Amino acid sequence: MSRHLMSLGFKDLVLEHVEEIAALDAMDAGKLFSDVKTSEVPSVAEVLCYYAGAADKIHGTTLKMSSEIQGYTLLEPIGVVGHIIPWNFPSQVFACKVAPALAAGCTMVVKPAEQTPLSALYYAYLAKQAGIPDGVINVVTGFGHTAGAVLSSHMDVDKVSPNP
Repeated sequence: MSRHLMSLGFKDLVLEHVEEIAALDAMDAGKLFSDVKTSEVPSVAEVLCYYAGAADKIHGTTLKMSSEIQGYTLLEPIGVVGHIIPWNFPSQVFACKVAPALAAGCTMVVKPAEQTPLSALYYAYLAKQAGIPDGVINVVTGFGHTAGAVLSSHMDVDKVSPNP
């Protein structure tokens, strides 16, 4: 199954489980259930849908050079990406970090804030249900000064995504 179809299935599952996700973020982050349900989770689905559409449009480009040589870019997965998610918008930041990495074919380790881990764990569960293979989206919980520090300094993590 293509990354495009897997991401669309992931989006559909997010929309099917909007109430559960909203309840998790409301409990964890102290947000209003109605705000998360009507605004934040639907925006997660939109981000997943956008990057699902981008997944089959990633390709290299030939560049015009000033001399007789050719230059080109080869766009390929960077490898393992570490995502550290802040506490204040756990669902939205999760989607904004995970969706582009998924579209590019990267594997990832997501470290949610210790105050708000529940929705990240649930999103990983939904991703598995959508057919995203084991090991593509991994969630590690813990404190920033321990789990976050290990993630950001691990030699097998090829990129740590910056906070938005």
